[in-house]
Amino acid sequence: MDWPVQMVGISTTLVVVSDPREGRNIGPSGVLLVQAMWTSYLMIYNIGLNYEVLSYNNTRSYLKWSLVYAFSLEGLMVIPPFALTFAKLLFKCSAWYKARKSLAIGCNPRLIVGYMEQLQDNYQDMPPPLIVMGEDTLSVDKQPHGYSFALMPNTCGLVTLDKVWQLDDLRDLNLTSPLKDICLSFALSKLLRCRFARYTNAEIGFTKASNFLRHMLLEDSDDERLLRLVESELSFLHDFYYSSLAITYSKSWMPILSILISLSGIGSCLVLVYLQFAYGNNTSTLIYCIYQCLYRTGELRGRGSTVVADGQHFGNATFDLVQVAVLIALAVLAEIREIASYICSNWTKVALICRHINHPSLQKSPIIQKCIRHVLQRRCKILKHWEDKMNQCSILVLHPRTTPIGLLRRLKPGQKVKVPRDVKAAILNALRSYERSRDNNHMPSLCTRPQLKTGDNLLWVVDGTKGIASTILVCHIATSILELRSAGSCQPPSDHKTAAIHLSRYCAYLVANSPELLPEDDEWCKSLYKTVKKKAEHILAGMSRPEVEYQQLVELMSASQNHEVLKDGAKLGQELVELNQGETNMASELLASFWPEMMLYIAPSENIDGHSEAIARGGELITLIWALLAHLGIFSRAGDPASIAVEVV
Repeated sequence: MDWPVQMVGISTTLVVVSDPREGRNIGPSGVLLVQAMWTSYLMIYNIGLNYEVLSYNNTRSYLKWSLVYAFSLEGLMVIPPFALTFAKLLFKCSAWYKARKSLAIGCNPRLIVGYMEQLQDNYQDMPPPLIVMGEDTLSVDKQPHGYSFALMPNTCGLVTLDKVWQLDDLRDLNLTSPLKDICLSFALSKLLRCRFARYTNAEIGFTKASNFLRHMLLEDSDDERLLRLVESELSFLHDFYYSSLAITYSKSWMPILSILISLSGIGSCLVLVYLQFAYGNNTSTLIYCIYQCLYRTGELRGRGSTVVADGQHFGNATFDLVQVAVLIALAVLAEIREIASYICSNWTKVALICRHINHPSLQKSPIIQKCIRHVLQRRCKILKHWEDKMNQCSILVLHPRTTPIGLLRRLKPGQKVKVPRDVKAAILNALRSYERSRDNNHMPSLCTRPQLKTGDNLLWVVDGTKGIASTILVCHIATSILELRSAGSCQPPSDHKTAAIHLSRYCAYLVANSPELLPEDDEWCKSLYKTVKKKAEHILAGMSRPEVEYQQLVELMSASQNHEVLKDGAKLGQELVELNQGETNMASELLASFWPEMMLYIAPSENIDGHSEAIARGGELITLIWALLAHLGIFSRAGDPASIAVEVV
């Protein structure tokens, strides 16, 4: 029973179509096609062979026996599944071919760049007419750098964001705002695709949509709305580059056809299981060996000899039946997941909203409205590719685990935790503060250097001598020391402290395990982290007592023979502790403002490949901020990004 394996393989094999500049084209697997052809040949050959053996003295032809067998019970158990296998293969090939030529999928970045070039730049509190769906209805002219329009498109088939924002027909669902946000995320994902296609920021035209997003940032009271928008946007990009879902939306009828094929596959599996259990010979043996023994009854050679034949049964067909049932169960689960990916995905929600806009007559049918309402309300956690988590890593592991499970956890590159609400609020508040100051002071779109101040007293400033990785590790050590000093407090950690500690550990993780997302050399960052980490472990191993005391740790880290990062971190940590002598949360508040600014400072990057890999593995918080800053028109930082450091003033 090879066809369940082939069905699972076809359902899970990745098929991707993108612009050649994106470099992510993956065609249908030729191996699966050859396997299906070979298996079908063996099936047809065995059909004829079985009946040839059973009726060798019959004058009927080989083909006739094959056709008779095809409509028998055994033929009905074998032929339809293989027909569905070929139908699924042909569907994938057809979807891939159509998506390559589609302006909505394969050629989309070139279309969007041409469209944004002709789009006006005067949208403030109203959404710009970004393309959502319907690109295939446009009449375009090919140009050396993409497509251009003789006139700005104004066809009834094209759905733009401003049309979606005017949609008021679904208010009874209480989902109007989330549905609009999904369409906005889908439109923004097309802009970000142009970034992955290596178009320049000026060619993409991020600034033509940035005013509307800045208005949302400054006026919306929901701290997490913008981050949810970008999360959905990056999930769409994951579907573009790392799943086969996107290619089937090049034509509106393809998702429906795919669902019908999957339903037919599930039905075929269930019928096969029923026929096997109801009519199959499940008690027969797998192997029957016949042997003959020669017995001689006389002295003369060959005289009085007797031949005795006997046989032995081995195995039971039940073992084969269990394996077939497991394979069929896997095939059914794969088809169910594929159906769920269409019914519950955001792609389907966007397609239904756009169809709702283009065909007002559908609004008159209560049955259709009920079906649309039901689909729009569906949620499926297994389809959520973006993990709302952040990795954590620390230089100072003050209480290392000694249990086997703890040792296994320490082997992992980082411990993932759910991104706290306080972290999101701190990042967005820092971004709002930066945007307001940029408006008031007419600053350019550059991320400024993070610094710490207590009134007019400047404690630390990023001045550009040792590198961003050194800056992160120094401040991370200082934050860890402050955390150690306040560990004995019975009070729950404040919002500022939670945000500072989590962001500090996340930035340390970036230096240790994802330096490609930082604006510095990867190998240098990893080498620096390993050196500092080794020195810190040596210091902690030499402690006289297992319970590390603050003063003893600071003294050991401040020794002259230690690494400069450890000495600077100890000095900064000591000054932070001294700030807390008078006001309990003053140091935590400073760090809670410093670390979000550091995240905004390091996020702008031209390393497209690094962020693409981050999207593939479920996402990184810094990728989320990188995409958000790009849509706000922030692409670079002030000063030389290769020479940043923290200094004690």
